[in-house]
Amino acid sequence: MTEAATDRIVEATFGLVAERGLGSVTMTEVADRAGVARQTLYNHFSDVEQIIVTGIEQYAQSGFTHLVDLLEATGAAEAKIELLARYTVAEGSHSHGIEDVRSALSPEARAHLDRHRSDFRTLVASIIASGMADGSFDSGLDPDRHAVLVEGLLLSASDLADDGGGPAAVAAMVSESILRVLRAP
Repeated sequence: MTEAATDRIVEATFGLVAERGLGSVTMTEVADRAGVARQTLYNHFSDVEQIIVTGIEQYAQSGFTHLVDLLEATGAAEAKIELLARYTVAEGSHSHGIEDVRSALSPEARAHLDRHRSDFRTLVASIIASGMADGSFDSGLDPDRHAVLVEGLLLSASDLADDGGGPAAVAAMVSESILRVLRAP
């Protein structure tokens, strides 16, 4: 199946789910809206949930690749934390619908998608380790444990921005809070 056909299928599925909810969308409706034969759809996807998982994975992987590129172009570990805060707040404001759909998925599908969160946490841990190595972060930190803390703060930042705090102000507040915990004494 071509990438364009897969994109049409994912877009059609998310559109139908947004209109009526995950449980009421059929593969026939997806095939009709996407303009593909039902058999072609079944040759590549077993059910609507698998299409949703594919779409979320595409979105997450694309965002993660973009984030890694941005971080590689950023120098110091502190600047990377600030970038993570800005990026996470901005990304969170665009992906709340995905989290709503994700919560309706089966436990198996959610567990499969958790791989992306693990990749994000590993990225955060590497930034912390980098800051420890260059002396800007406390040498007594545990990068893996502190990455969990940082991830939690970053993920909650988009909720704060939704409550009227404004994305830039919230990103600045969250990055300063994170840096206060990580900085060398």
